[in-house]
Amino acid sequence: MVQDRILKPLVELRQKVHEELARRDDKDALVPIDRDPVPRKFEDLVRRYYEKLGEGD
Repeated sequence: MVQDRILKPLVELRQKVHEELARRDDKDALVPIDRDPVPRKFEDLVRRYYEKLGEGD
């Protein structure tokens, strides 16, 4: 319950702040300008997809 109500929203907020700061600091940064949030039921699948993509295999 603590993770769902406190930790997860804080992690999401941290990511959004990081993206916004990157967007403002570096005009050439490859940061998505606008993106739709991933529906909750697909969050795990999308996370695993990007983890696999980052492995370079």
